[in-house]
Amino acid sequence: MAKQLPATTDSGGRQRTRAVIDAYAAVFEEVHVVGFDAWPDWRAQLPGHVTVHEVGSPSPRPGAVLRGSVFAGKWFSPAIHRLLSVGVRARDVVHVDFPQMAVNVPADVHVDVLDLHNVESDLLERRLRSEHPRLRRALGLEVARFRRFEFAQARRARRVTACSRRDQEVLAAAGVESTFVPNGVLTGAGADPAPLRGEGRVLFVGAMDYGPNKASLRWFLDEVWPLVLRRVPDARFDVVGRGLAASHPRPAGEPAGVRFHSDVAAVDPFYDAADICVVPLLSGGGTKIKLVEALSRGRAVVTTSLGLEGLEEHAAAVRTADGAEAFAAALVDLLEHPEQVRALGAAGAQIGRGFSWESAMTPLRDLLSSIRS
Repeated sequence: MAKQLPATTDSGGRQRTRAVIDAYAAVFEEVHVVGFDAWPDWRAQLPGHVTVHEVGSPSPRPGAVLRGSVFAGKWFSPAIHRLLSVGVRARDVVHVDFPQMAVNVPADVHVDVLDLHNVESDLLERRLRSEHPRLRRALGLEVARFRRFEFAQARRARRVTACSRRDQEVLAAAGVESTFVPNGVLTGAGADPAPLRGEGRVLFVGAMDYGPNKASLRWFLDEVWPLVLRRVPDARFDVVGRGLAASHPRPAGEPAGVRFHSDVAAVDPFYDAADICVVPLLSGGGTKIKLVEALSRGRAVVTTSLGLEGLEEHAAAVRTADGAEAFAAALVDLLEHPEQVRALGAAGAQIGRGFSWESAMTPLRDLLSSIRS
């Protein structure tokens, strides 16, 4: 059961969901996938023993939402609830993708695997710290409610998977054991990245319907990019992401040297044209798929300490800087020293070869094989 059917792979969440489906298809002879939105080409993209059940938008019950967690309750679907009530057999393996989707599981249906993607309540609590105190107080109660819901679902599930070591630590502190199933990238092991062009282009890739992406881009444009332009006036910055046109981080217009590209058909040309990728995350959780993706493409990366979280062992292959001045200085240093860009790009490409989705899903396939046996 998925929150969003992966008709496209333009977000880290959809990529992980598709990889999870592939893992189930590799282990079981019959797989049913149910989730929101449409997936027109699923028959052509998936093996014949996989069936997709498309469901429209959630239809939450207002009373139930108000009594419980809004963050979870808004994902309730009577259609999914009915499907699970009548369709799940005693020996079926039930997988829940994202904790919010557990609101659709009837009380008498077991959950064999809960894939958190992130410990969402931990992510929300960290985001609250950067909000205005008044908003922080207003949302604090809801975050606490969702945290109780999330950990109740984690304890209900027979097995829990986490995508970062930090998430495992948070779960362990709450008495929940988990299996580490890391994130991967679409480029795959052994893919040769496009050669650097040496044009000093900077790239940001991220969907604007994900709050941390939108906040980090706004911060970069407002606080960091003006400092970069003071030192490198001809610097160029490409922003690529789903939903940019509808949710522009700078509605007044495009800053100097910046071009926005919304809902592109493919990100490959933008990675190919870039020398440096920025991942200026100020909030968020899990392993940052866009950082791994940039490394696998052989691009130099500048990120924050939070952006590196979950990938600390590869710190030598990226530039890490916190605060606008430090981040701008790190980016300017790379723009002025292309040999460092080449060195970081080569190191990143080497690391990226170990981050294919097929490799990342090995622990999940092993877990499913043990369940089946």
